Amino acid sequence: MRVLVTGGAGYIGSLVVEELLSRGHRPVVFDLFNWGREAIVPFEADVDLFEGDCRNSRDIIYALEGVDGIIHLAGIVGEFACQSNHKAHFSINVESTRTLINCCTDPELELVRDFVYASSCSVYGNVKGLYEEVTEQTPTAPLSDYAHAKLRSEQIILDKGRELAHFHPTILRLTTVFGWSHRPRLDLVTNLFAYHAWKKGVMTIFGDGSQYRSLIHVRDVARALVQTLEAPRFMRDGQIFHLGEETSNLTVRQIAEIVHKRIPSARIQLNDTTPSDRRDYRINCQKIRNTIGWQAGHTVEDGINELVDKFETMDLDWESWKYRNNNFKYV
Repeated sequence: MRVLVTGGAGYIGSLVVEELLSRGHRPVVFDLFNWGREAIVPFEADVDLFEGDCRNSRDIIYALEGVDGIIHLAGIVGEFACQSNHKAHFSINVESTRTLINCCTDPELELVRDFVYASSCSVYGNVKGLYEEVTEQTPTAPLSDYAHAKLRSEQIILDKGRELAHFHPTILRLTTVFGWSHRPRLDLVTNLFAYHAWKKGVMTIFGDGSQYRSLIHVRDVARALVQTLEAPRFMRDGQIFHLGEETSNLTVRQIAEIVHKRIPSARIQLNDTTPSDRRDYRINCQKIRNTIGWQAGHTVEDGINELVDKFETMDLDWESWKYRNNNFKYV
């Protein structure tokens, strides 16, 4: 297949491109390259590149030429990043989805039937005391602008799928991602703990650390996105799947303790005076395993060990803004 990957030079996208190539597909990387092109340099000769804005229908229309399927990843990721420019957040995280969907289903243009969207389990908010675990049928209750935008994009996509019998969308709600990628991110909880333990010798937990995070390695995310796109349409058409691993439903304190095992000299300190992220949920991921046949291949320990190895062996400016979403000036 010729597959358009929006955000194809990003943290998840660069590994999706690698996964597509390993399975014999032809990726089309569509990206603004806010973080540079380094993440796709290893694959540059084997992919088609489009520098463009997913809010711009002109850019999208040209990138869609000859495309068989779409994996939609482009967006401003994380609540702090979304709050830095609310208009940019809304236009990129909501309206760009509408633009992309309209372009790929318009009868005047080339129809793209297969669409996979990377959403987030943040749409559930805080279910502590309400549900022991979250399934795809659990009511959503987003607590942030980021989560609310993910839910709105889901609705735009699924509404179009109900409207057009020949359009086959699938939603993957990702748990909290961790691990090494060609475009590293150090502002995710597991990656941040690993970096602070290695660099500063201390990991700070906001709150008491009892809040749960469901975790998934970024390489497992990439494999799941591609495997879902490849799956027969009757299995995935109009479906929502959780993407995570139940054995990686861990408290923030447990994540820090796993890092501590890798770097025993690092301390864990609690900060009860700063409000913690209020999300708290444990995710059930049976549906994607039973339907698509996907299952996680990397543990949290695997991801932490690889991250620390990279910190120790790679000569990068780890304090650079390029490795964190929060400080970028979105427009």
